[in-house]
Amino acid sequence: MNVFELKREELKALQDKLKTMTPVDIAQYFEEMDIDEQALAASLLDKATLAEVFAEFDTEKKYEIISQMTQPEMTNLLLELDSDDLVDAMQELPSNIVTKMLQVIEPNRRQQINKLLNYPQESVGSLMSVDFVVVHQGDDRASILRKIRQSNAGYEHLTAVYVLDQTRKLIGYIYLADLIRLEDDNIEDVINYDIISVQTLIDQEEAANLINRYHFLALPVTDLEGRLVGIITADDILDIIADEIHEDYSLMQGVQVSNLDYLNQTPWQLAKQRVFWLLFLMVSATFTGNIIQAYDKVLSASVILAAYIPMLMDSGGNSGSQSSTVVIRALALDEITVHDFFKVMVKEAGVGLIVGAIIAVVNYFRIILFDGTNPFIAMTVSATLLCTIVISKLIGGLLPLLAKLAKQDPAVMASPLITTIVDAVALIIYFTIATNIMHLV
Repeated sequence: MNVFELKREELKALQDKLKTMTPVDIAQYFEEMDIDEQALAASLLDKATLAEVFAEFDTEKKYEIISQMTQPEMTNLLLELDSDDLVDAMQELPSNIVTKMLQVIEPNRRQQINKLLNYPQESVGSLMSVDFVVVHQGDDRASILRKIRQSNAGYEHLTAVYVLDQTRKLIGYIYLADLIRLEDDNIEDVINYDIISVQTLIDQEEAANLINRYHFLALPVTDLEGRLVGIITADDILDIIADEIHEDYSLMQGVQVSNLDYLNQTPWQLAKQRVFWLLFLMVSATFTGNIIQAYDKVLSASVILAAYIPMLMDSGGNSGSQSSTVVIRALALDEITVHDFFKVMVKEAGVGLIVGAIIAVVNYFRIILFDGTNPFIAMTVSATLLCTIVISKLIGGLLPLLAKLAKQDPAVMASPLITTIVDAVALIIYFTIATNIMHLV
């Protein structure tokens, strides 16, 4: 269908349809259009909605859209974009596009954007918005409402206004709802002085933890002198939390994280992300092979023992992964710290004993009843299972804490490394118990 041949009624229908859609849905709808259709649909959106839709696009679509824009169209779009969304776009797009974008931004705002772009990538400063409303203690209700009406800040940036002293230091905040309900001009009654803020160079994850803990809609950002320089809103933090979950899950599976979408990566790029841990696990598997070779006489004396090795190693790896997942989650939610090392050790040992005892008993009778193996082998396998699960729980629970203590990402110490350690430990325990219980040489 040629979009330029659309009848007026169809254009009106498209415009009406776009009015009923959220910016997120419109952005998804754009994915189904060709370039000409996108240009037409964009022309039917008001400037504010187009800016919200643009902020929802992935990097490739942002590049495609902005490359097709004339200078006046780009100027109008950038004028409507919130500062944090504008910075996000500039961090994603190629330098030649960023240069064009900076050229059409008015000088004062360009200075602000350049400052935001110079903050470290993972810092609060690179994520914050400078679109907010500030007031002073002497301001009355009418003047504050007037400032809000005159502000270009988006609705998510206007859940609160921030109260500063004469040196721009943050001393409190006022919720917009409280301000609207206020019946007189005395704002002192609605100022909240229980300030919780973050500094510009703090890691974004710390800001996410604060917003999650205190259920903030926005979090003020200050410089080293306590002067308000920006805010972080909950919608931006949701993206950070989602990215952190994706990153931790990827690392737990031994996959390096990429900023590109799956379909936008070449097989070579995907291979580079995965090959390191596969090589590591392949090399580390030689240790388990060496352990088996060292106990070849034990296996020769009772070949049936070899049949239970996979089950023991899998049970150990699964047990360790369970504990590491729970501990990494608790660390992420600040439920525990590295100072709780011994508490975690005792708790995981207890869990390991309970779980291990139940599984060992069930396994003992399973081997006797279904495998028809003699009681000594059943006892050997079950005793190994108990010891392996207890040790695996300890390793899985304590490795993330040790990683945190060493200022490393706990997720890196998860499944791949735990599995390697547990496999070796399980084999040593197995053959040691077999040697003693069955008196093998």
